[in-house]
Amino acid sequence: MSFPWQHLSFWKTGECQALLERLDGLKGNYTPARRDLWRALSLVPFGNVRVCIVGQDPYPSPKYATGLAFSIPKEEKTFPPTLQQIFKEYEDDLHYPIPKSGDLTSWTDQGVLLWNAIPVCLEARPLSAYDWPEWRLLSEEIIKQLGERGIVFCFLGGVAREFTKEINLERSKVIETSHPSPRGSIHSKTPFQGSRIFTRINALLGSNPINWRLS
Repeated sequence: MSFPWQHLSFWKTGECQALLERLDGLKGNYTPARRDLWRALSLVPFGNVRVCIVGQDPYPSPKYATGLAFSIPKEEKTFPPTLQQIFKEYEDDLHYPIPKSGDLTSWTDQGVLLWNAIPVCLEARPLSAYDWPEWRLLSEEIIKQLGERGIVFCFLGGVAREFTKEINLERSKVIETSHPSPRGSIHSKTPFQGSRIFTRINALLGSNPINWRLS
């Protein structure tokens, strides 16, 4: 199996091998599919990352999970509740119409890494891989290295925010909100709805903003 971001030390560790063996034992009963595990990294080379949006874990339904946080297949016509909430904020913040597709890969083309802090879950069981230590090591390394580069991070939800301690705050900027799931904002002091994360990210980027508009 080939790995993107070859410089990451995680790929050469026993933890990586243990992770792959654990996945082998699940016989495909997890999301996203094995071929998409590292898709988020493959689509945005390390040196191209300008924004890192960190979510929780993949959609637990195979029909939605793509290996990109929050993105779904282009041909899927129904949107999961979390993506509906993201598009509501997209509409309120940017005043763009709700997209017809939930495919977010056009953002990755501009240097937006859509990473789940826990990049896998068992089918129909959200957060089922939360206590796998291998994922934590990988996400810690990714976020720490990006934090040294001076980018914009957006952490959505409590699981994602656990990794803010890895960032060099003298070089990078951080936005934190609740998770965009419908229940994520109920008791949050920093709710996703009304957060205006799209315009806030662009304000931190300055003269080279992201074109968030989706077809």
